[in-house]
Amino acid sequence: MAEIRGKFIKQINQRYESYHVKQIQVNRFTHTSLLKALEPFTACPQLTFKQIGESEEGRSIHKITFGKGKTKLLFWSQMHGNESTATRALLDILKFLVADDAFNEFRKQLAKELTLQFIPMLNPDGTQRFQRRTATGIDMNRDALALQTLEGRLLMQQVDELKPHFAFNLHDQRRFYNVKGSSTPSSLSFLAPAYNANRTVNTTRKAAMQVIAAMNKAAQAFIPGGTGLYDDTFSERSFGDQIQAKGVSTILVESGWLPNDIQKEGVRKLNFLVLMQALETIATGSYTDIAVQHYEAIPPIDTKLFDVLIKNVNLPHSSSQVDIGINRTEHLLAHPQFYSKGTIEDIGDLSAYEGFSTLDATGLSAIPGKVITLADSEGLSFVTAKRLLRQGVLFVTNPNPPAEPHLPLPINWVHPSAINKVSSLAVDAPANFLLLDKHNNIKYRVVNGFLVKGNSTNSNINGVVFVE
Repeated sequence: MAEIRGKFIKQINQRYESYHVKQIQVNRFTHTSLLKALEPFTACPQLTFKQIGESEEGRSIHKITFGKGKTKLLFWSQMHGNESTATRALLDILKFLVADDAFNEFRKQLAKELTLQFIPMLNPDGTQRFQRRTATGIDMNRDALALQTLEGRLLMQQVDELKPHFAFNLHDQRRFYNVKGSSTPSSLSFLAPAYNANRTVNTTRKAAMQVIAAMNKAAQAFIPGGTGLYDDTFSERSFGDQIQAKGVSTILVESGWLPNDIQKEGVRKLNFLVLMQALETIATGSYTDIAVQHYEAIPPIDTKLFDVLIKNVNLPHSSSQVDIGINRTEHLLAHPQFYSKGTIEDIGDLSAYEGFSTLDATGLSAIPGKVITLADSEGLSFVTAKRLLRQGVLFVTNPNPPAEPHLPLPINWVHPSAINKVSSLAVDAPANFLLLDKHNNIKYRVVNGFLVKGNSTNSNINGVVFVE
């Protein structure tokens, strides 16, 4: 394999904080927040800004250009409104491009060899709702043929006008992807999309594979074994496949997850680093010496990862030990606030699965948590919730629900009529139960899908409000 300049990426990594755009450090932000973060760059002479259109609801969509080289690269992010990691990484790249430091010669090389064009936040209406689809309810990445979305037509118009040599289609993936055959989350996933049903590798697709191989090698320095390949079955409605068919070397990058990185700032940095590696290998032309086999050696991704996997636990009225798989989903309140909701996804033999958190519960038994009546849920404090939690109380109840759908505390509120429904140990039930040893001592608590050991807890755990 052509030697990738490992020192280059390590040096970039060491200076990352100077390129990190700190105005946005959360996963959920608005179009207005992006425009404010971009505003300082509009005065930079190295960059050219152009509004290329508007979304269905009239929000501006911009293109930012750097360099005047013969090799043209097009980057777009957030065609799915709830996939925001790469948008933040593009901000960091812009800050790198306009910085003045030891990498000035490299910046001159980029400007001479490449023309970089960035379209951050292609779906601002979806972003406003933090949803995948556009305001018209269409998945833009399945609109490459019909072009029913205004934003999809805008992207294809840019591709046809610019005629880039490389296109970077930047997404986020769900939390539950792992590298096949391992417990490691796929923190970054790649694909050189197929351009026909036979998945032929022509020179266009080969170039995308070679660049991905360089990006993957750079990633391994930071997340060993933490990258994977998407399935390359041809999808004629998808933009990546159709743009590849136009003769543009198209690279899909999916920002996955790292443990304890709920705002995905760690993955944002990884995204920045591998995209910087892509710029280096394209500007120098070094990707042409990389064998396609290095791309093909990247393991595939799988979907066998739970937030919490509890193995070998005894259930009430069962003579066998079983495994319990739990996932949490995030639900939007108001930007950028959200709350989590934990659900028992599966029970039984889950030996083929892994977990972000895995507990061998051999010798432990799962039972429902306790419920107490509380006269005033508004009077609950974190200290009170922790005290109740130590006693095995996972639910408080009274007939007057809190105003919000969650409690910012490690305990749940439940309407008296819903207690039996929410405290059962069953698939699709809320994930709230206790794990006891043979002496009936509480060893672990599962609170809204969060695994709590002993009496420890933290302020990041929220409960859920269950109504009738």
